[in-house]
Amino acid sequence: MDLNTTLADTEMLVGACVNRQAIPFILWNDFFNQSGTLAPKNGKRQYRYKWGDKVFVDFGCANIQTEISFPHPAIVLYNFSNTVIVAPTTSDDNPTFSDDIESVIIKVEKDGRIFPKDTVINLHQIKAVHKERIISNLKCNVRDYTVGSSEIQRLNRVEQKPIFSDGIDLLTCIRIKLAAMFASQYVQSILAENEAANEKVKAQAEQLVEKDAEIARLQAKLDALMKDSGNKG
Repeated sequence: MDLNTTLADTEMLVGACVNRQAIPFILWNDFFNQSGTLAPKNGKRQYRYKWGDKVFVDFGCANIQTEISFPHPAIVLYNFSNTVIVAPTTSDDNPTFSDDIESVIIKVEKDGRIFPKDTVINLHQIKAVHKERIISNLKCNVRDYTVGSSEIQRLNRVEQKPIFSDGIDLLTCIRIKLAAMFASQYVQSILAENEAANEKVKAQAEQLVEKDAEIARLQAKLDALMKDSGNKG
């Protein structure tokens, strides 16, 4: 009974949609029936992707509200045997982002090769997806894209420190941004520990210099006493 109700509700929702919404939804449900949670698992050997590879991913229609949906290009952030962690990308059509989102995205200008359009790297929507969701490998890698100077300046303003440098590639930029997002406190604690350790080593070095100077002074005094004793003898 619940299944019939759900199917009827779904038919009403799809019937009220325009084709460009309804067709992807229907196709996604077909794909989900074939490869989704209830489908039999397959042991197909999956392609191995590299950090920075650009792929086209079907994020599906089973997402909630502002979660990324439908097919989008994405950047591979990590490869596992059957899944990849990806950062979805969307066209930069001058959308208005809230401050928290603005602080974690990277904006890149079109170059006609890796990015046909001005693009937003949505690091707030990174997620793990099964490789069955990958529609195609776009055969390019963002390590071959240099981030523009204006975006570097914006990213540094967000972080309030110059951790991004001009001329870095996008893959390096993403790695630094992820570290700033998820490991900044950890990194700062490590830096603080390292600074404390360096200060301790510096203090010990200064003490050694002082001891060496004291030894040299005592040696000179001993030499003088030996010389005086020899003259008397």
